[in-house]
Amino acid sequence: MSKQQFKHNDWVIELIDWANQNEIDHTLFPRDKNQLLALTELSLIDCQLTDVPAAIGHLSQLTLLNLNKNQITELPESIGHLTQLKALCLVGNQLKQIPDSIAQLTQLTELLLGRNQLTTLPDSIAQLKKLSVLSLWKNQFKQIPQSIGQLAQLTELYFGWNKITEIPGFIGGLHQLTELSLGSNKITELPNYIGDLKQLSELSLWQNQLTELPESIGNLSQLAYLMLSDNQLAELPLSLANLTRLNNLSLTGNIIKALPNELSHLQAIAEF
Repeated sequence: MSKQQFKHNDWVIELIDWANQNEIDHTLFPRDKNQLLALTELSLIDCQLTDVPAAIGHLSQLTLLNLNKNQITELPESIGHLTQLKALCLVGNQLKQIPDSIAQLTQLTELLLGRNQLTTLPDSIAQLKKLSVLSLWKNQFKQIPQSIGQLAQLTELYFGWNKITEIPGFIGGLHQLTELSLGSNKITELPNYIGDLKQLSELSLWQNQLTELPESIGNLSQLAYLMLSDNQLAELPLSLANLTRLNNLSLTGNIIKALPNELSHLQAIAEF
């Protein structure tokens, strides 16, 4: 092999060395350049990986990259070269930040980052205009990043098990949301603009510090699941009577002992 050829294939050598060092099975990660270039899906789940090589950016045909349940502490900027990616799964790693280059993944529809150590997201995430599912449960967020307000196509947003104290106004502008999960945080108030999320079918607010609910919650005509257990609710707004699709209402661990007569029809679906 000539020096020029060797240099041209440096990225292949880097990837193969990385795969060998981590004892990744050949069936999961081929050692052939042409096969690597043709990969559209790469799943390396629970492989004890601690890093991702910069050369990963050469796998330009990938539409799915699943690195769940590893020990990865950071992502290379070259992740932004995977411009065909539709799903990026990094659940259960040790990430503390996401590179700005993620903005280049303009085809991304799913970004799964649960169970990491993230406290914020790069502002550039606002460029992911096709993003539909964003999962950030069990991280270290104290607030919901403002850049999320630009993700107009979001249908599912998961922020459970963080340290969030309030729901910012821009959440009310995410009109495509069907699932909003904010359980196990430190939220003290459910704002009126929650009623603007007319497509919501699931709303999880269990294990927070809510003392009341706004009447506007009755505007969520598509709501089927409302999880409110382990808060400090003493009563419910009568507007809940408008939620004709509701089939699961969790109220355990609150101060509520019974439903008022106006909401007695919900007795069959309520858990106290």
